[in-house]
Amino acid sequence: MDSTSSVPWNLFPGLIVWRRVRFLGSGSYGAVYLTFLTNFNELNHLLAVKTSFLALSTSLFKEKRVLANLGDCPEIIVCFGHKVTVERGMQLYNLVLEYAPFGTLSDLIQTFILRDINIRIYTTIILKGLRYMHAKGYVHCDLKPDNILVFPSDQRGCYRVKIADFGLTKEPDEVIIPDDYKNRFRGTPCYMSPESVVLGQIGPALDIWSLGCIVIEMHTAKSAWHVLECTPRLDMVHLLASTKMTPPIPCAVTEIGRDFLRKCLARDPRERWTARMLLNHPYVSEV
Repeated sequence: MDSTSSVPWNLFPGLIVWRRVRFLGSGSYGAVYLTFLTNFNELNHLLAVKTSFLALSTSLFKEKRVLANLGDCPEIIVCFGHKVTVERGMQLYNLVLEYAPFGTLSDLIQTFILRDINIRIYTTIILKGLRYMHAKGYVHCDLKPDNILVFPSDQRGCYRVKIADFGLTKEPDEVIIPDDYKNRFRGTPCYMSPESVVLGQIGPALDIWSLGCIVIEMHTAKSAWHVLECTPRLDMVHLLASTKMTPPIPCAVTEIGRDFLRKCLARDPRERWTARMLLNHPYVSEV
């Protein structure tokens, strides 16, 4: 276990003092930096800090709130706390998270040809995270390889993965208005489900559809819809709203894997299997 995983930073966030090491990336929420704890040097611990202007930090506030309720799940990224700082007269909101030294699942997909056994292991881990999240009433809404982080593992030839980036998550008490087009495009187009696009329905089945797209991407190193060259938002909306198509299943996928994907990618969300059901499917249960 990480040397700081058991430290309840959220109980005394004022004690967290860090030094930025390098810029890691950015998104709609702000920027992410690799940082080093300067007041707990004996821990020799690297952290990832998401930073946004305080006035524009709604997404990070939500992510902190969600992670505070999902912190008991080993398949979900750890949040160590949050802190408001001042730089050049500007107030910044900082979300302190565990650092993933091997990047994202997207990086892994683009770097290595994943073996079937590895794909099944990563799928199992993601499903366990989804089962926990859905049981508590949360829907991730933007599940994709970029939002799954990669960590070292004791298992040779494999890694641990964790679900991250909860800024778009639907919370248990959040009301979604189907006619609100903003909510229909809460996630990333090529991972969105038909019902979320056409009807604005956002439920656990959306994450399962996204998982099916991710499994295909792990097999092919390309978007689940790449054979149709259809990734722009408007094209995806037309595809999902005007046809009955589902992402093509690669020929190289075993029959048991094909059956698993069919359970994930059923057009009707009522026919899509839940995370709990899928964990009993032989594609993952026999790993």
